Amino acid sequence: MRTQRLFLFLCLAAFVAVGTGCSTMSRTEKQLAKVVFLDAPDIPSPGAVPPARPSESGLEFSKDVLVISYDVEVGKDPLKKAVKKYGASIIYDYRIANAIAVRIPDPSKINEAITHFEKVKGVLLVSRDRVNHLNQRNVSLEY
Repeated sequence: MRTQRLFLFLCLAAFVAVGTGCSTMSRTEKQLAKVVFLDAPDIPSPGAVPPARPSESGLEFSKDVLVISYDVEVGKDPLKKAVKKYGASIIYDYRIANAIAVRIPDPSKINEAITHFEKVKGVLLVSRDRVNHLNQRNVSLEY
């Protein structure tokens, strides 16, 4: 009789655990597992390329500007030559990062330009230039 009660108790506990979704994952981990898109920047480990985002919905990009990161050891000379040969123009040379912003001549071929520049010697990452808008609310600085 005692063994039967223990068996029934264990079966009931197992049923409740399965029924309530008990697992080794925390609530936060379960919520993050359901997330399709994060609107926060990806922070890779040093020397690693950031992972591709699963979805780009909600982001606004410049129609004709690419940001291209390059390897310091190779330098930016091969990239500058490729930009000139492609007919694009360098609009900004980042000093804080090893990257340049490039305006491509035909915005309708942005994906082709990305593929083209990814193949250039020393290029680490090619991404579209993301547009960020400042908050448009009127803020009073008077006290």
